[in-house]
Amino acid sequence: MAKTSALVATYRVQLGPDFGFADLRAVLKPIAALGVSHLYLSPILAATPGSSHGYDWSPPARINPELGGPDEYARLRASAVRRGLGMIVDIVPQHVGIADPAANPWWADVLRHGLTSPYASWFDLLPSPEGVIELPVLGDDGINAVALDGDGNLVYHQRVFPTGPGTVHPGDSPAAVAARQHYRLLPHASGRYGYRRFTDVTDLAALRVELPEVYDATHGWLRDLVADDLLDGVRVDNLDGFAYPTAYLQRLRADLGPDRLIYVEKTLAPLEQLNPEFDVDGTTGYDQLAIIGTPFTSNAGLRELTELCEVTTGIAGDATWALLEQQKLKHEALALHYSAEHARLAVTLADAIGDQSPSITDLCAASAELIALMPVTRPDQHLASGLIREIGQVVADGDPLVRESIPVIVDAFEHNPAAGAELGQLCASVYVTAVENTLFYRNPRLVSLNELGCQAWLGLPEMSRFHTANLERAVRHPRALSTLTTHDTKRSEDVRTRISMLSQVPQRWALTVGQLMRAAPAPDPATGMFLLQNLFGAWPVDEDGPVEPDEHWRHRMRAYAVKTVREAGEHSSWARPATDFEERLTAWIDAVTAPAASGPLIDLVGLTFDAWRADATARKVVSLLCPGAGDIYQGTQWWTDSLTDPDNRGPVDYDRSLDHPKSRAIVNALAVRRRHPTSFGPGSTYVPLTAGGEAADRILAFGRGPSVERGPRVVVACARHTYSFAHEPQESTFLELPDGTWHDREGHRRFTGVVAVSELLERDHPVAVLEQR
Repeated sequence: MAKTSALVATYRVQLGPDFGFADLRAVLKPIAALGVSHLYLSPILAATPGSSHGYDWSPPARINPELGGPDEYARLRASAVRRGLGMIVDIVPQHVGIADPAANPWWADVLRHGLTSPYASWFDLLPSPEGVIELPVLGDDGINAVALDGDGNLVYHQRVFPTGPGTVHPGDSPAAVAARQHYRLLPHASGRYGYRRFTDVTDLAALRVELPEVYDATHGWLRDLVADDLLDGVRVDNLDGFAYPTAYLQRLRADLGPDRLIYVEKTLAPLEQLNPEFDVDGTTGYDQLAIIGTPFTSNAGLRELTELCEVTTGIAGDATWALLEQQKLKHEALALHYSAEHARLAVTLADAIGDQSPSITDLCAASAELIALMPVTRPDQHLASGLIREIGQVVADGDPLVRESIPVIVDAFEHNPAAGAELGQLCASVYVTAVENTLFYRNPRLVSLNELGCQAWLGLPEMSRFHTANLERAVRHPRALSTLTTHDTKRSEDVRTRISMLSQVPQRWALTVGQLMRAAPAPDPATGMFLLQNLFGAWPVDEDGPVEPDEHWRHRMRAYAVKTVREAGEHSSWARPATDFEERLTAWIDAVTAPAASGPLIDLVGLTFDAWRADATARKVVSLLCPGAGDIYQGTQWWTDSLTDPDNRGPVDYDRSLDHPKSRAIVNALAVRRRHPTSFGPGSTYVPLTAGGEAADRILAFGRGPSVERGPRVVVACARHTYSFAHEPQESTFLELPDGTWHDREGHRRFTGVVAVSELLERDHPVAVLEQR
C-alpha cells in the first residue's frame, strides 16, 4: 500500500459536477493543514445525469467522468499521498438510480423485457401476480399526460420509458402502448411499487448484491482500485439494506485485504452493539454523535422544555408521546410506502411455515405489530439474544387476534434466513421513513435531539453512560469514526449545539417564544415551535456575535420550512403539497426574522454566544480525542449554520483562514493525537476522570493512554453546560489530575495535582487538552 499517515482523523468531502477531483486536489493544502490523515470521498461512480451527490449511480460501474474520470482520480490519489493523506471512498453497492432509464442499461433492459430480462434477477423486484412491474410515477394529470416520442418511447414530462419489442403499432394511443408493457405507469399516490427501493426513495432501486454475478458487476471497479493501490478504505452505504450483511462484509474484506479500512453506515439503538461477526473497523459514527451530544444537554432544562412544548403546542414530545407516535407512524409507513414489501414478507412466512400457516391477512397483521414495536433496525442480527421472540410475546399479550399466530411466525423468522432477512430489511426501511424522515420533523420539544443516531424519547443518559460507552468503544472499535456532522445529518454540529443550549436557559427561551409568537403568530403552533429553534440555531453570526440575516439566508430558511412541513406530513406533503399553507409559512419566516419581530431572538443568540462557541469547541475536541477516529465534515473547521440536505451540501470556501477558534482547536487536538499515537490507536485505554467540589457534575473529563498499566498520557477536560457553569463556583470546583506534570501546549501552561477549574478552563480555553511528557 502507498505510504500514508496512520489513521488519525478523516475529512469528508462532498464531490459533484461543480467540485470534482481536480478541484479537491487544489485545496489539499488547507485540508492537510488541519492534521487529518485521510480524505473521505462521497461516491465517485458515474451517476444519473445531473446528480449533485452520486448516491444514484448508474451502471456499468465506472469512475464518474463528471468528476474528472479515472485519470484525474489517479492524480488526486498521487497528490494526496504526497501530503501523507490516505483516501476512503463511499461505495453504494445496494441500489442504483433509475430516474433516467436511458442512463441505466440494466434497468432499461428490465423495462423492455420484463421478467425475461437477464437483469431481472439482479434487481429486488416485487412484480404483480401477473408479472408486471408497477411504477408509481404519475401525478394528478395521470396517463392522459403520457406521450410517445419519435423513437417509440413513452414520455411523461421529463421521464422517458423504453417500450418492449413489437409493442408500438402505428396509430396507437400512448395509453394503449403503455398497457402492453412489462411495467405499468401508476399514480404516485397508489403506493404500489414493483421493486424494492432504498428506503422509500422512488428513483433508487435495490440490487440483490448477495448474488455472485451482481456482486462482481458492482465491485469490479473497486477491485481494480485495490489492485492499483488507489484507495485505503471504503464506507459502505446503507448496510441495513443488504439481505445478508455478514456474508457481504466477509466477501468485501476478502477483496480489500486485512489492512484497508471498512466503515459501515449503520443505525444502532441505544445500548445496541455492532454485530461482532462484521469484519469491519466500525460504523460511520452516528452512535458516537449521540453519545457525545448528551452530556451537553441539561436533563433539568429538558424537563422544563417538555412542559413548555406541551403548553404551547399540545405535544409533550417526551418518551410516552414519542413511542406511541413512532408505533403509529410505523404502521402508516407499512401501509402507505411498503405494502409490496410487507406482502412479500407474508408470502415468505407462509412458505416457511407450510401447511399450518395462518392466512396472509393474519401474517400481515402480526408482522406489522412486530415491526412497530421492534427496538432495533435489524432484528435478524440479534437472533441469538431472543429479541424477536421477546417482542413477539409482547405482541401476543397485547392482541388476542394474533396470539396464536405469533409462535409460528417467530419460529419462521428465527429458522428461515430469507424470512429473517426480509424482516430486517423492512424494519430498517420503516424506521427511516417513520422516525428519521417523519417523527424527527414532528417533535418540537428540543429539536437538537431529533438527529441521526439519537433516540431522544428514551431520555438523556447519565454521565456514567458516556464513560461506559467510550470504555466499550476503546475495546471493540478503536478505529470507528466519531462524527458530529455528515451529508445526512438534520443539522450541522454548530446549529445543534446552539439549540441544545436552550436546555440551559429554558425559562429565557419560554419568554422569547412568547414574545416572538405575539409579534408574528405562526400558522401552526407546533410547526412554529419547531422552526423557531432552527432559526435560533442557524442565526448568522460574525466573530463578535449575531448579525442581521441577508436575503440568501432567508431564502434558505424558507426552503427549510417547506421541507419541514412536507416531511412531517401533517399540513403538507411531497405527494400533495398544500401551497396555501406553505405560502403562509414562508411569509411567517419573513415576518418573524424581520427587525420588527426578531429582537428577542437576536438577544438570546447574543446572550448565549460565548457559551455556544465554548460548547461547540468542546464537543469538537471531545469527538476527536475520544476512542475512534474523528470525522470532520467539509467546512466544519469553521462555524457552520447549515440545516438538512441540500442545505448542508453547498460549496466550501477553502480560502478562509485557519486562525479561527474552532480550526485552532482541531489543529491542536489532532497534533496531540499524532504526538501520542499509542494513546489513541488499538490497544489504547480510556480513563474516566471525576471532578470534585461544588459544581463537580458540570465537568466532563477523561484520560487517554497506551495501556491501563501505564496510565493516561493525555487528559481532556471541559465544562458540560458552559452558559450556566459561568455562574457556578468554579474556584471551589476542582479536577485531580493523574500523577505527573501536565502541559497545555496551546496555552503554554503547566499543572500538577489538584487544579481548580477556574485555572484549567479560561475564556480562551473552553476545553483543556493536557499532555504528560
